[in-house]
Amino acid sequence: MGVFCRVVQAVNELSAFDIAKLDMHDDYYFIAHTLDCVLLGRAKEPAHGRLLAAIQGGTLLEAHFFDTTREIFVTRSQDRLVQYEPLLHNQNAFAKDEIVSREYELEEKFRNQSGYYSLTVKEYINYDEDHLAYVEKTVLYCLGR
Repeated sequence: MGVFCRVVQAVNELSAFDIAKLDMHDDYYFIAHTLDCVLLGRAKEPAHGRLLAAIQGGTLLEAHFFDTTREIFVTRSQDRLVQYEPLLHNQNAFAKDEIVSREYELEEKFRNQSGYYSLTVKEYINYDEDHLAYVEKTVLYCLGR
């Protein structure tokens, strides 16, 4: 019972999500999972209207909003959308060789649906007390055409 209470408390501490207050550049990217599909694109593209309808209609399950400065993850919890703390692209805090850019090819169905062909992420490398490298965080960066 104690673990369950801590989990509920942690979820309640997440801030409620309001897309009107999204702290992103105006032309951010998104990948969103709804009850019946996956949407991806940019803020000013047709898929964005479907994303807004999913938020309004309560069918959005989770979404990643991202640009070259940050990634914000949103999920449904207890019949409301909540957002986690943003993951920042704090490139000044890492040496150039400690940032790895990876590009992943999207599946054909997503390429056909959206016109995007790839997803780029940045991996930020850090070192433990034994000087072994590990990925401290992975942050979505952009979609590519």
